Amino acid sequence: MDFIKALTFITEDPRWKEKVVIGAALALFAPLIVPALVLLGYALRLMQNMRDGKRTPLPEWDDWSGDLVRGFKLAIVYLIWSLPAATAGVPLFFGSIMADSDGFVRTFGVMVLVGTTCLTFLYGIFVTLMTPGFVLWFARDEQIQSGLQLSEIFAWTRQHLIEVVLFLIAVLIANFIFFMAASVIGTLLCLVGLVLTIPLATFATYMYQFNLLGQIAYKDRTGELYYPPLGAPTPSTESAGIDPSI
Repeated sequence: MDFIKALTFITEDPRWKEKVVIGAALALFAPLIVPALVLLGYALRLMQNMRDGKRTPLPEWDDWSGDLVRGFKLAIVYLIWSLPAATAGVPLFFGSIMADSDGFVRTFGVMVLVGTTCLTFLYGIFVTLMTPGFVLWFARDEQIQSGLQLSEIFAWTRQHLIEVVLFLIAVLIANFIFFMAASVIGTLLCLVGLVLTIPLATFATYMYQFNLLGQIAYKDRTGELYYPPLGAPTPSTESAGIDPSI
């Protein structure tokens, strides 16, 4: 994965300014849910463009209804994978009630609380590791059931565990940097600037994350890096037999 290129690829698009403005506007209204789903669907199209090897993968804003539908479907996939963790609220509720009692009931309640918390934490790690896989699987045909192929996605995740971990670390670091920079700049602009910088950071986070996923998908499909490493020979030098080191 080219972590730097995932930051700079946006400005390589001839119409990147207009596209970023629209994306940031959607991110500003993301709490309304529908804009967030459209943004998620748009980010998925970016990933698909990367997977298919397009050199300027930033999509046009020309498929609003399609982005809404694919974003909604992907959100359902996320939700289904998260359901087991959500159901942990039931034993936690009863465990907290029993923990307020005395004797054996109190001990059992504490055990339920600790056990449920540990299992929820472990499942959270599991889902986090599986996320790249089920997003890539869903992107194949944009069908919800495709993102729920547990055995296939688990096998793929095991084979690509190093890439998955590097992806998650990169996204975590990028999120921190984007939002820290947005907070500082927005605060320096008398807090009003946060209305601009936070949505921009949100849009940049989406683009960075799905660009990296697209790089993984492209390499998985072709066996090659999407972006040639620095110093790699260009097609012109290769065809001409020129030594690229000269």
